Amino acid sequence: MARGISEAPATDLEPDQSGIRLFGLWFMPGLTRGHGWSFIALSFTTVGLLTAITGVQTNVLSENFGIPARDQGQWISALVLWTEFVLIAVFGLVGVAADRIGRRQLYAVGLAFMGLSYVFHAYVGEIWQLFGARVVYAIGIGAATGMLGTILADYPQEVSRGRVVAVSGALTGLGVVLIKLMFGDGARVVVGSLGLPEGSALTVGLLLIAAVAFVATVVAAWGLQPGTPTEREERPPVRELLTAGVREAIKNPRIAVAYAGAFVARSDLVILGSFLTLWGRFAVESAGMAGSEAQAMSVRPFAIAQAAGLVWIVLLGFMLEKRDRLLALAVAFTVSTIGYLGMWFVDDLLAPGSIPLLCMLGAGQISAFWGATTLIGREAPKASRGTVVGAFNLSGVLGILMFVALGGVLYDRHGPAAPFIMVGFANLLVMAAAGGLALKESRAAAAAQRAENAA
Repeated sequence: MARGISEAPATDLEPDQSGIRLFGLWFMPGLTRGHGWSFIALSFTTVGLLTAITGVQTNVLSENFGIPARDQGQWISALVLWTEFVLIAVFGLVGVAADRIGRRQLYAVGLAFMGLSYVFHAYVGEIWQLFGARVVYAIGIGAATGMLGTILADYPQEVSRGRVVAVSGALTGLGVVLIKLMFGDGARVVVGSLGLPEGSALTVGLLLIAAVAFVATVVAAWGLQPGTPTEREERPPVRELLTAGVREAIKNPRIAVAYAGAFVARSDLVILGSFLTLWGRFAVESAGMAGSEAQAMSVRPFAIAQAAGLVWIVLLGFMLEKRDRLLALAVAFTVSTIGYLGMWFVDDLLAPGSIPLLCMLGAGQISAFWGATTLIGREAPKASRGTVVGAFNLSGVLGILMFVALGGVLYDRHGPAAPFIMVGFANLLVMAAAGGLALKESRAAAAAQRAENAA
């Protein structure tokens, strides 16, 4: 029978009392409180260390290479694409290493590489060195973020899984905001209090981020549960992802919509992180700011957008949990469409009047990402879950490659708002597809119910 739009089914699970409990969250038996606290600390830092690069890259190009922000669009695209190509190359190796040497060791190595990459960024003097630093960064995030997802799946009991994911997401958002502010305002405070030269703000900010990464390295190396997984994770090859993943999408249109959502939503975060910070740098240069003041103000619009997303995720989590996932995805992409297209109306990114639009942008980005992720989590069949989720992730990678490449060209030729308008229209298409499918399913369910009543 066709599905209608309904509330998501509730679960009725009992916790395993032999596991530990932190803040009302139940973790698997065998884990200690130290493991739980380490997981919480790493949820706070890992993604913040990943996204900090978006503020770093535009300031390095401006300060170390003298490239004005108005001309950086294609440079930013090249750096992001380079990172994605390296990530594609290392992801398979990361999976094998996790099975062979253990998850906490690989997590620690990834965080250490991220810290080293920020140190290298502080002292680059040639473009090839900048791309080399991005190789180190890509290896780091490939290992660290992969292991964060793994322990997020392994540590919570099923009774607390939804709340653990929500708490981890909230900590992630908070960490992103605070690490960005540490790079900007934190560096300015250190430079001012120690009487350092204005030109040292970039180096100070990068070393502060690196210090966070090295502390997180210690937490991962000694705080997480030791050992390797008892079962090897199956990793379908790309050819299987393209064939079996497409077959499942043909059988279930909801999976096809989820793939489309991933294609757009994964690039939403990269476009927001890379080009909003670049737009911020352009705005501060246009306002005549320089040094630590310019560095602090350039990352502030991104921090505002992320903070708004952090608040919005609470309401979004309720909607995703209690309502049909397809309808929730349609609503999520509606918010995202409004947020990205709304950037057309921003004249001065640093003016107070831009704050509501930045808040909508942050809410839209996080809506699209979690809307697509929760839909594929519900629809992926157990027999082929690995293949479907792999195809979902591959769709996201392809979206990043396409939208970032186009975004840099549009930024340089048509101005800072152009990449956001492009993504806004892409979000509009996904919203229409999700809404149309939801309406079709609802009408089919109503027709089936009328036929059943007539019989």
